[in-house]
Amino acid sequence: MNHALLAPSSYWNRGGTAGGRFPTLEGVHKTQIAVVGAGITGLSTALELLQRGYQVTVCEASVIGAGTTAGSTGHLDAVPEQGARKLIKDVGLEDARQVVDLRLKAIDAIEQRSDANCDFVRIPTYQYSERRRDEESLRDDCDAAADLGLAATWSNSIPLEHAACGFTIQGMARFHCGRYLERLADLVVDAGGKIFEHTKVQCPTEKHEPELSAGGGRIEFEQAVIAVHSGYTASLRVYMMIPPYQSYVLAARLGNRLPDALYWDNDQPYHYIRRASSSAEDIYLIGGCDHHTGAGDERQAVADLEQYARSRFDVREIICSWSAEFFEPTDGLPLIGRDATSENVWLATGFSGVGLTWGTAAARLIAAQIHGSKTPLEERLSPRRFGSKHPATMAMEQLPGVADYAERVLPADEVDPDSLAAGEGCVGMIDGVHTAVCRTADGRLHRRSPICTHMGGVVRWNPVEQTWDCPVHGGRFDAEGCRLYGPPESDLETP
Repeated sequence: MNHALLAPSSYWNRGGTAGGRFPTLEGVHKTQIAVVGAGITGLSTALELLQRGYQVTVCEASVIGAGTTAGSTGHLDAVPEQGARKLIKDVGLEDARQVVDLRLKAIDAIEQRSDANCDFVRIPTYQYSERRRDEESLRDDCDAAADLGLAATWSNSIPLEHAACGFTIQGMARFHCGRYLERLADLVVDAGGKIFEHTKVQCPTEKHEPELSAGGGRIEFEQAVIAVHSGYTASLRVYMMIPPYQSYVLAARLGNRLPDALYWDNDQPYHYIRRASSSAEDIYLIGGCDHHTGAGDERQAVADLEQYARSRFDVREIICSWSAEFFEPTDGLPLIGRDATSENVWLATGFSGVGLTWGTAAARLIAAQIHGSKTPLEERLSPRRFGSKHPATMAMEQLPGVADYAERVLPADEVDPDSLAAGEGCVGMIDGVHTAVCRTADGRLHRRSPICTHMGGVVRWNPVEQTWDCPVHGGRFDAEGCRLYGPPESDLETP
């Protein structure tokens, strides 16, 4: 069996998503603070604001558990994504320590809010290389991590057969993403918050927004927090600074029994491994093979990840595979604070691959700022910070988008829809019209315009997720062209 063609399904959502129990907003709803997005960032932000005495309403475009949080692997760590040494070089030792401290406190907050059902467990992490020649570099990484306040020590025995050298960091954790979202939703409701599902909120575009369309009605508010993982804003500058990426995960049943820990290698992009749950000691989540959204070979990425797993572990069964989108800030730090184009809209985005901790930290920071308090790294994390500080990095990140726009004016190949097998899709000319066409598993053909409704990028078919993905700013649509995720507000048009 070709496991690269498995139907996509998050390990956490195999029994269905956590949502489906809250109504759709109808009519006019008034609140002090509207939170857009009911993932870990949105629900944590709502809880923080409720605890400060605000009236809060959360609007989710789909259902709780259908977004990025439940597409993650549930790693909880405070290790800088760019590496401890690079973070220190980029922002200085003191600010780098604050970055790590914010994420350590986020893990503490998640632990305090979890109940037994969330399967929160404190475990160590191992950072390692498969090459002995990397030892000196990893020892430097270990020392830098310790300088940042992490409990990092060199390990003479990494508990993986293929690991040559590395170090460990104590006090990290794992949990069940879907169950934690259920827990957060309960805490929000218990604190007096309102939650609406199937309630897509219009993107804010004005300098001071008093209301926005939402679900079947509209929501009136004093402040709005955009917590949808992607940059759902009128600021083009924000989109340019957080290019979209895809990461892939397999849930595999192994004959091996690995110590309960988080594992990362030092490849580029790196691979990561963890035990799935306390009750299934033989099931592990194995991830990696990241690439820019719409600019990679999705089937090959899953095949490569499977090959990586099978070459290092005794894989007895692959239970499910999936991918998730994340947004990589070009300067290495997330965007948390007041939107650059608005007076009463707040953003939390650009969390790279560690949105569980950054989202929890962002909730506390934004709630404190709305309440009038100064917060750590407020200016450094502000969405208003970007100018021309990183022009080279920004230019490189925009290359896939530039190539995508060029596709609109270059000649397109003719496409024969009848040649598409179930699960296949492509973009090309059909009867002289530029068309995105796919055939779903039930054999039906779907034709839509290939032009993304956000800023006119050309979508690409993702055979792993069975979606149309836009490489420009990360918009995603289902096979029928219905908007799923990201900046676009509307569905793909008919061709």
